Amino acid sequence: LIFILFLTGCSTLTGKSDLPACTQSDCACSDFATQNEAQKVLEAFPNDPYKLDRNGDGIACESLPIKRQNPAEQGNLNTANSQIKYGNPSNANAEDLNNYLLEKPGYVLSYNCTTGIANWASWQLNRSWLGNVERSDDFRADPDLPANCYVARPSDYTRSGYDKGHLTPSGDRTKRKSDNSETFLMSNMIPQSPANNREVWRELEEYSRYLVSKGKELYIVAGGEGTEKLLLATHKSEKKTNKITVPKYTWKAILVLDRWGRIENTIAVMIPNSEKVAQKDWTDYLISIDELEQKTGYDFFNHLKPEIQKEVESQVYKKS
Repeated sequence: LIFILFLTGCSTLTGKSDLPACTQSDCACSDFATQNEAQKVLEAFPNDPYKLDRNGDGIACESLPIKRQNPAEQGNLNTANSQIKYGNPSNANAEDLNNYLLEKPGYVLSYNCTTGIANWASWQLNRSWLGNVERSDDFRADPDLPANCYVARPSDYTRSGYDKGHLTPSGDRTKRKSDNSETFLMSNMIPQSPANNREVWRELEEYSRYLVSKGKELYIVAGGEGTEKLLLATHKSEKKTNKITVPKYTWKAILVLDRWGRIENTIAVMIPNSEKVAQKDWTDYLISIDELEQKTGYDFFNHLKPEIQKEVESQVYKKS
């Protein structure tokens, strides 16, 4: 009786009048149809008296299906790969070597065999990807690229003045060692100026993980645009000199969902890939998704219903 009174009191204190009936006795994961319903109870009772969070990662009943968003907001979603759930921006495929679709467990990218870098990388970010795994630092060529495609190597960036800059960040894949290591494949790298990579780009990565810590779920696409210069890459085993494109700008498009899977807003930036961005804030480079699409030629989040896409992509994000 005391336990029931305690839980009832907690429900009143949290202001949750729409919690399931099991909170008046004893909830178990079998009481919920979706993970979202269980998560709502976990957040109402953060000390987790029902033991819904089995591994301590802040997510309740992870074996249950997740209800992403209201049916009225759903478009033609691609559920085959959660990393490109909201769309393939360039219709990358397995035939076009300059728009080559490369799918990894932790991200998806479009690789360009002519430029030697990805056109874009796309990945999901929520609490299930974050943990305490240390940075792998095992930069290496990607063995999954086709034989007639130039495969970038770590030595291509040596003494170039540019960092091996992650598209899908190492810091976004810290739950499992294999996921973190996967982000160090060179297909996931673009040449970035130190100020870009270590300052504004890194700060936006950290802000993205901050949003996740507040219960958000993100779908992120990132890449480079334009040509600043070319890095010459010559290897003893090859007769020709290959060229890796240094993009003039780095860009990122982010779709932000709330804890119930409802679309909340979008974030888009286009940042000069030079030392001119030193001491700048990433918010100095905010634009709308619509403007980013005009500059890159890509169609972001095109699996959303057109009316939803039109609404969220026209706005410029305001950091609170």
